[in-house]
Amino acid sequence: MNPMKNIDSKCRRSAFTLIELLTVISIIAILMAMTIAIISYAQDKAAEEKTKSVLIAVKAGLERYKDEYGEYPEPFENSGTGKSGSVALYQALMDDGDDEILGGPDEPSDGRAGEGMLVDMKSKGFVDKEGSTYWIKDGYDRKIYYQVYDPENPEATNQMTYDLWSFGKDKGGNKLNNENEAMWIKNW
Repeated sequence: MNPMKNIDSKCRRSAFTLIELLTVISIIAILMAMTIAIISYAQDKAAEEKTKSVLIAVKAGLERYKDEYGEYPEPFENSGTGKSGSVALYQALMDDGDDEILGGPDEPSDGRAGEGMLVDMKSKGFVDKEGSTYWIKDGYDRKIYYQVYDPENPEATNQMTYDLWSFGKDKGGNKLNNENEAMWIKNW
């Protein structure tokens, strides 16, 4: 009996084959992909829930505003497509300026909530700014959009009071999913 042959066969038994190594790598890759997908899904759901919570808080603030002033704050540019509605919403609820609210004395925001603040979104991290312009943001770190009902243009809004929405994960606001419906988080 050849002693070298016996040692050689023992070494081969303890080593991995190429097929076994590729199988293990494939299994690890599949598990990693599944983990990343689950984490991404959980993050998206968390952002959606945060956005819904922000909309509920903003609605409560708007009702307090209406109780105090008899009407909802109307943005200077009330089309719902621009920044004006988002900024007017911030200014009305945080009592920080009023240059974007129709009929206001044209005081710009300074980043500090006034004594008449109706809902505190800043301490909860739902206020964003660009330069000296502030607005309330959603769970996706995008603007909350706001538009007041206009009796002269009733088809511009879906409700007889105001529309409040976020584009959610639909980043561009115009992309559609398979059901041909925008993926917005909205009040209607």
